[in-house]
Amino acid sequence: MLWAQISLTFVVAAVAALDAPRHDALARLGAALAGGAVAMLGALLLAYSLARADVTHGPAGAQLWLYGGAVARFVLAIAFLALGLGVFHVSPLPFLIAFGLGQAAFLVPGISSRL
Repeated sequence: MLWAQISLTFVVAAVAALDAPRHDALARLGAALAGGAVAMLGALLLAYSLARADVTHGPAGAQLWLYGGAVARFVLAIAFLALGLGVFHVSPLPFLIAFGLGQAAFLVPGISSRL
């Protein structure tokens, strides 16, 4: 899944940079890479939560790691989206498209297993 996120992020970054005027290409490239990075951080946090839940003894501890990881991913996404859009004023369209496609990469393993 992480490879799908990386691939989609680079595709969005390339399209954003090629579509932009010359003076804005680097800013759009950076915005797309930042949006993809936020999605990848969420995937890495999910992998960590799943690994911790797997080694936890008992269902209550595993459930705590899984729900805690979900809340942490949500807070992380909101915080980094707010930082990118509100504080650093990145270009919103490539940032959000890369983030959205990075989140959609969670569907790739399910789709490819049915083919």
